Amino acid sequence: MRLLLAGEDGTGSLLRSLQPGLQRVSDVTVVNPYRPTRSRVARAAWRLLDPDEGRLLEATYQLRPDALLLVKGRGISPAAIGQIRRSGCRVAVYYPDNPLWRWQDAPDPLPRLRQADLLILWQERLVGLLASSSRRVEVVPFGYDDRWFPLVPTGGARHGIVFIGHWSRRRERFLRALDDLPLTVRGGGWDRSSLRDAGPGVFETDAGRLLASAQIGVNLLHPQCTGAHNMRTREVSASGALQLTDAGVDGTPLRPGTSCVWFRTPEDLRSAAESWLRRPEEAVELAGRGQVLIANDTYRSRGEQIGRLVAQLVAA
Repeated sequence: MRLLLAGEDGTGSLLRSLQPGLQRVSDVTVVNPYRPTRSRVARAAWRLLDPDEGRLLEATYQLRPDALLLVKGRGISPAAIGQIRRSGCRVAVYYPDNPLWRWQDAPDPLPRLRQADLLILWQERLVGLLASSSRRVEVVPFGYDDRWFPLVPTGGARHGIVFIGHWSRRRERFLRALDDLPLTVRGGGWDRSSLRDAGPGVFETDAGRLLASAQIGVNLLHPQCTGAHNMRTREVSASGALQLTDAGVDGTPLRPGTSCVWFRTPEDLRSAAESWLRRPEEAVELAGRGQVLIANDTYRSRGEQIGRLVAQLVAA
């Protein structure tokens, strides 16, 4: 199968994580349909991404792939997807956000997703909400990139608490409860915070090394992920840290008390962090059980799974 893989192809991008697995089951060509910009503001603000639909259409017409796999596809119009489908190319969209939270994407992503022959989502709840308006919907949960977050032994010389993720008011409210503990925070937007050790984002192997140094990894979900999980879910556990996380079961095998620790309030988070910092041997044991559960959930495996779904689409 000849597959055209399209999307944002930057440092730490999901496209880069999926590509090795996709290459195991298809002949992959990558195209980034977004114009480069010199503006630091534009690079940081996804709303300012400038899609070049002509680049995407030209790649489709010149390469004549059997299928196009569009990773999210911010700003790509339903008309462009329809035009590609009419050319004989099957179109699949892997959408790693919640399309019902429309502030995440511009313009409204739902018309784009409805144009696809195959829509791939990351949680079962979204499938129930979108199946009736889509041609075909499948679920592939998030994974972890084992090049950047390799499985690291859960013991060893670990220290403190690490959070990696973009700033939000909710995240700062929870992390402020830990501010006098050995906490390291890295991610975009934390320059607006007064947390003691908060700094710019780390990516790929740098992010993996930071989590691998931690005794505890905190995972704070955005509201659109409530009840489910996010990309950090498996990255924290792969890195061998004990995961303190918002509650969620949709698409994740981790469960409180057996493979992770749940919290629901900043006070819960504070209490759990203090308790597990005092019990490093028990923390290592619990983290190890979580790591075993997610060990096989690599993006190589996820990419193969997505590739097989697209191959089924082409063969149908």
